[in-house]
Amino acid sequence: MRSNRTTSATLLLLTGLTLAALPAFATGAVGDKAPDFSLKGVDGKTVSLADLKGRVVVLEWINPNCPFSDRHVREKTMTTLNKKYGQVVWLGINSTNPGHRDFLKPADHLAYNQKNGITYSVLYDETGQVGKAYDAKTTPHLYIIDEQGKIVYNGAIDDDPSGRKGMPERVNYVDGGLAEELASKPVDPASTKPYGCSIKY
Repeated sequence: MRSNRTTSATLLLLTGLTLAALPAFATGAVGDKAPDFSLKGVDGKTVSLADLKGRVVVLEWINPNCPFSDRHVREKTMTTLNKKYGQVVWLGINSTNPGHRDFLKPADHLAYNQKNGITYSVLYDETGQVGKAYDAKTTPHLYIIDEQGKIVYNGAIDDDPSGRKGMPERVNYVDGGLAEELASKPVDPASTKPYGCSIKY
């Protein structure tokens, strides 16, 4: 009996130590401070969110092997917005597990980016730690971070999951959100349901 009590006490102690060692990440909820990260891009260059304070930042979860993500790449949805809002820092994040068949090695990802005119940084989150800290669920899944480092938008790129609407008929939430944020207006809607493939953590 004493042995069982000792074992239980040891497990509780170890559990407490483990929980204490975990980083106190924020979530990806609107109004929260955006979880910090430092990730290496497919080009080998490291990008840290902390270095971008004072800039509006867009995070786009991307997976070239996801039909939803790839459709928007082919339609130039994200690259068009990146060019339209040149003062905004646009970052792609690929949280695909390296052991999953969807994972692209750096050379292949670079070739995909170049073929499709993606000029912004695309970062590897191979452990999935950053994606989980933001509670990113799909590719694509978009976040807008304001100049103070707070999340002001979390959700889908637009209101057309099926891709059946023409571009002029779609409501592009990120386009509207960036216009409002840069005009110092509240982002509305600030949260929508993301759609796409589940992230392959």
